[in-house]
Amino acid sequence: MNGPDTPVLRVAVVAALPQTAPPLVEALRALGHRVPVVVGHRRPADWPGHVLGEHDLPAGVDLAVPARTDSIAGLLGAYAVDVAVSYGYPRRLPAAAVAAARLGTVNCHPSDLPSYRGPNPVGWAVRNGERTIGVTWHRMDAELDTGSVLARTTIALDEEVWSFTGVNALVLEAASEMLPRVLRRLVRGDAGEPQPEREGSWAGFFAEDYAAVDWSGRAADIHAQVRAWNIAGHHPRVQGPVAVIDGARWRLRRTTLHQPPPGTGRRITCGNGDLWVLAADPLD
Repeated sequence: MNGPDTPVLRVAVVAALPQTAPPLVEALRALGHRVPVVVGHRRPADWPGHVLGEHDLPAGVDLAVPARTDSIAGLLGAYAVDVAVSYGYPRRLPAAAVAAARLGTVNCHPSDLPSYRGPNPVGWAVRNGERTIGVTWHRMDAELDTGSVLARTTIALDEEVWSFTGVNALVLEAASEMLPRVLRRLVRGDAGEPQPEREGSWAGFFAEDYAAVDWSGRAADIHAQVRAWNIAGHHPRVQGPVAVIDGARWRLRRTTLHQPPPGTGRRITCGNGDLWVLAADPLD
């Protein structure tokens, strides 16, 4: 709940998915703050799932879906919000939108910034064999994921988590726990800790060179490739991981390095051992 140094705030949530916006709204409301509006995003033509709808939000919270990101500043100004909280928004916010909230705009990024800046931080963490990921709240500025840090933590990247939804639940839990500290710092006008200017790494969308499965590779590397693609979620241009099995193309959904129960999975001999395909979608 709010303390004497954190008054009741009007907070806008900027988020595009039903897995992200409602939990943030509830977390902010549980702290005693008001959420008058969620700024969503229009569903792109190639989007495979559904985006946030008005029925996903609690009563009393408006859903604004701007035609252009240039409209977001005006929306935030119209609702006279003190703070804007961004989480997983698929477009970069213009400078005017970042500056529209009275106390500032903050973003949650699932990495230990400045490592893994960009749209695919968890996918790259899995690809690189990381066992943990960071969760960072930072002030937004003109660039992407470069603003001053207000709070950060580290969480385990559970081997059993195989989807964006699964990772998102872990990140949201950690992010919500840090929200009181983040809001207190904003109320105090705390600038946060600047990120190192010459450090950091970029985590962009996976490219074609990582989309095809090469069965002559190491089984552990292929297993990581399958998990990384599935955690990364929707890709706007490239589909993966794609494997050829018995002359047909499949998009792999789940694999294991350990022999499953009899009658479960398809064993594939790789360059240095066996891998079992547990779930896949036909592409031909």
